[in-house]
Amino acid sequence: MSKKEIRHRETNLANSNGAMGKELEQTLTVDDSFLPSPVELAQYKSVDPKIVDLLCKMSESEQNYRHKTDITKLKIIGKSESRQYRINIWGMFFAFLALVLMMGVTALAIYLDKPWIATLFGVISVGSIVGLFISPKQQK
Repeated sequence: MSKKEIRHRETNLANSNGAMGKELEQTLTVDDSFLPSPVELAQYKSVDPKIVDLLCKMSESEQNYRHKTDITKLKIIGKSESRQYRINIWGMFFAFLALVLMMGVTALAIYLDKPWIATLFGVISVGSIVGLFISPKQQK
């Protein structure tokens, strides 16, 4: 009742110059279906007629379990994506507030005739804005 098949074929080659080579062929076949092949089912049925029904019921319960676990996985992934989206939105909101505050401090420093402070906060504010547009292109 084995569903997995692994084939391994290896051929050594040599030419007239004495150079050696190797040809390798591998085949891996995996069938994760719970039910055996029809030939195997017929052989099982010849041993015990009730075993086919038992195997079908077990296959259905296995399929139901897989579906439930897939749905659970999808819910977990959905929650994770939703959480990441909220984190991104709040991050952008607070970054915007920080930039507005920095620009406000720059404007206040200009109003109070403090050019060094205005220059410092202005450069930081503009540098942050420029950095937001340049860094995503570098990550790609």
